[in-house]
Amino acid sequence: MPSPRTSAVPETTTGAWKPTWSPGHTRPGLPLLTVVHDPHDDHAFMTAALAAHTPAAGRITVHPTPVASAPASLAHDLLRSLGKHLPVTGNEDDAYWTGNTETAWRAVAAWMLALRIGHVIVTRTHRISSRHFEYLFALRELTKIRLTLLCHGPLPPALATALAALRHEEAHTLAAARRAVSAPAPPPPAHRFAWWEADGQLPPHEGEPCFLLPTRRTPSRGHVEAAARHLGRTVLPLPAAGRFSPEPDEPTALLARRLHARIAHPVHAAALAVRVFAAQTDLPARTGRGQGLRTPSWAVDLLEAARHFGQLEGREDNTSLPLRSWDHAAVTEAAHTCGLYEHQAPGAKPHSAATTSSSRRQPAVRPDAGGHTSTRPGSMRPAGTQPTADNRE
Repeated sequence: MPSPRTSAVPETTTGAWKPTWSPGHTRPGLPLLTVVHDPHDDHAFMTAALAAHTPAAGRITVHPTPVASAPASLAHDLLRSLGKHLPVTGNEDDAYWTGNTETAWRAVAAWMLALRIGHVIVTRTHRISSRHFEYLFALRELTKIRLTLLCHGPLPPALATALAALRHEEAHTLAAARRAVSAPAPPPPAHRFAWWEADGQLPPHEGEPCFLLPTRRTPSRGHVEAAARHLGRTVLPLPAAGRFSPEPDEPTALLARRLHARIAHPVHAAALAVRVFAAQTDLPARTGRGQGLRTPSWAVDLLEAARHFGQLEGREDNTSLPLRSWDHAAVTEAAHTCGLYEHQAPGAKPHSAATTSSSRRQPAVRPDAGGHTSTRPGSMRPAGTQPTADNRE
């Protein structure tokens, strides 16, 4: 299975990647497509497929949402199988991308490349649309995954037509199905952050522990205690920005698990991660003296996924996060979802990180105590971004 440190968008891709597939342009050398036939809908076939779901080994099982025919719906199911939760707020800035077919499938591809996913098992494929087959095959072409399709009924015409042009194998017995879905996979590399153990509780538990966004200065104990009293929740300590060790301590690991599970868009997750460990959103992360920072282990896959996403959008610049103006409110909402709050100046009236309903109404930027730009209390817009014409003071 290719390592995300060396894997890249295929050389044949020019410009932005689109989830389109043609049987006459199949890449050579792809793993055989496997079709498992379960015409009598035997529960044992489904049990075997679900048991094969082992993200740590690069294998996921996708159970498509019944009767969901929207072009992006299967991409959403793939993201959920990767442990990623879609936005739940309904805020248009937060969720705009989920309804865009190409963006949703690029997010899936970016995560799969970064997270070393090498085998995807899809159940109930006798019910998915011909368009979804096209997207799946396009994803297979791009990422070179092993794709196993379980048909619990008659073979759909779209799949039958595609199989005539694809190298594939078929399984008709339960024993063959078990072999197909549980092919050996390599163990996860040593010292890799266990993103598959992420905390995906959404909506978040009321009263769950929260965090203060790191700045260059470590907050005093009194500051933390005051924030905890105001929020009515435990505030867990985080290192100061720029001082995160390669391996996370317990509070940092808890936050990292939330970042991995509660943010489905790779760029939004990466932007918040860099804001946490470096107090900025640009890549590569740099200190105030211009020296590069070592990326903590828990953030490596997040940044890698964001880079892949930028490539899939056709961006040549791979040294910065491809954030657009409307992404900032989404990053703000992601921070809320993960339980991150801004520091308050001593004596200031406490505020939590408030949601902006539109990216046109983001608050102005002010420097934090360490001299780095951040948002004024009550917001979470990424540091280093500029206010819009509607809110400049």
